Amino acid sequence: MPLGPYQAVHGYGQFLPNYTAPLHPTTFEAWFFTGYAGAIVVLVALPWAIRALIKRRDWLPILMLGSGLITSLGEPMLDFVSHLRWANNLPGPAFTMFGLHVPALIPPCYMLFMGLEAYWILKVLQRGCTARQFAWMAFCVGLSDAIMENPGLLMHTYQYYGDQPFKFGPFVYYYAFTNSVAICTIAVMAYFLWPRVKDGGWMKLAILPIGITATTMGEFGTGFPTWLAINSAMATWLQWVVGSLTIVLAIVWIRVLGEIVATEKVATFSLWAEFKARFRSSSAAPAPIVTGQPGFAQQTATPTA
Repeated sequence: MPLGPYQAVHGYGQFLPNYTAPLHPTTFEAWFFTGYAGAIVVLVALPWAIRALIKRRDWLPILMLGSGLITSLGEPMLDFVSHLRWANNLPGPAFTMFGLHVPALIPPCYMLFMGLEAYWILKVLQRGCTARQFAWMAFCVGLSDAIMENPGLLMHTYQYYGDQPFKFGPFVYYYAFTNSVAICTIAVMAYFLWPRVKDGGWMKLAILPIGITATTMGEFGTGFPTWLAINSAMATWLQWVVGSLTIVLAIVWIRVLGEIVATEKVATFSLWAEFKARFRSSSAAPAPIVTGQPGFAQQTATPTA
């Protein structure tokens, strides 16, 4: 007997069967969200990354994009445990895993958020930031996730089905926290790894797997209370109580990362300035770094390469 679209599969909590959701966005909505979720930015970023490699022998931008691409292979795992299903008429699929058809928008989306956004945070860390500045960057990453996801949900390109904690409107806002943790963790891992491999020939390729490694650590390391709750038979109100641990874990995670990377050398920057700085030519003067501890006399110094 065929299962209905919201009938649970025996033995798998409240998982939907392995097919797409009964959603039908228009052709315009499907292609618009594909571009909006990352495809347009990646098309612009690829020539920039290739130019950085050719003109400056800077491998990091193209490797971070590649890392984001590889990270997209983890999307079906997250879809399964967090009860997400895609519409059946989106461009693609890019690939099929666990019986789920992953749309073409996912690889460029991951290249943008898990690749480029992590790269921008990494560049800030290289110039120096305080734990407080790191926390603000994490907040902005989570905000950008909510800004990106809500239009796609409102256009019915995908949905988070069933009862979920922190679901206001179509979006489950705990994902803003777990995704922020994942992206910031990628940036921190790259921050420590890149100086050790950048002059090591093929060792540079060690950057490629950090995306899926850090994302798996961050998403499941903070999201597991919520996902255990929604895949159990507990009451909805108790799911909210247990799911709140995800928010707590995410905040603590970001706090610990901030303490790990905090430095006395603090760059004077804004997020918009950092975004624009990624597209400057190699001849552009680097932003100054203000050294010294808060509350003490400060002096301006030029950062080393």
